[in-house]
Amino acid sequence: MLGQIFNPENPFFRALGKCTDVVLLSLLWLVCCLPLFTIGPATAALYRVTVRCVRGGQNGPYAMFWETFKQNFKVGALASLAVLAAGAVLIAVWRALYIMGVGAADSFAGVVYYAFLIVLVVLLGVFSYPFPVLSRFTFRVGGLLSNSVKLAVAHLPTTLLLGILLTAAGLLCFWFFLAVFALPVLTALLQSLLLERIFRPYEQAQRE
Repeated sequence: MLGQIFNPENPFFRALGKCTDVVLLSLLWLVCCLPLFTIGPATAALYRVTVRCVRGGQNGPYAMFWETFKQNFKVGALASLAVLAAGAVLIAVWRALYIMGVGAADSFAGVVYYAFLIVLVVLLGVFSYPFPVLSRFTFRVGGLLSNSVKLAVAHLPTTLLLGILLTAAGLLCFWFFLAVFALPVLTALLQSLLLERIFRPYEQAQRE
């Protein structure tokens, strides 16, 4: 009886192990993102580990994280700079439109502001592609970004859902800081439910 209770394969301990991995991997991702330009390789590593280990049940998530992080560091870091630059421009445009449109929803500026918010969510969906793609396929920076945009346009409804998911995750972390201890992995997990069906035919073609 006691052997069954303390058996590491006991459903309770397996669930506890999964929860521990979710927290530790989220913190590991957060630490690796601190220089900002490393957000790309860190996100690629988190996505791969989430799909293979958290969702797929493989062992060794931390070793896999570091292996993927180092493997994709150069391309991921350069792609991060491009994504961060685009993000900085979007934030500047949002701030300008907010100053002009806030409190004036019935004015032209207000309409433009709220329309831009919708476009911004879609663009966040586009930004959700490059690093999961990097975790699964080999590209140089230009190929990674261009193919990610092509995938985003080809699967626009999924792109919109990814944008909504990323927006919701960002708002939850802003409102409840403790969410950062689990939300990175949970967000990657939900993203994988949308992205894996897109990646599957390309991976099959690559194997053939």
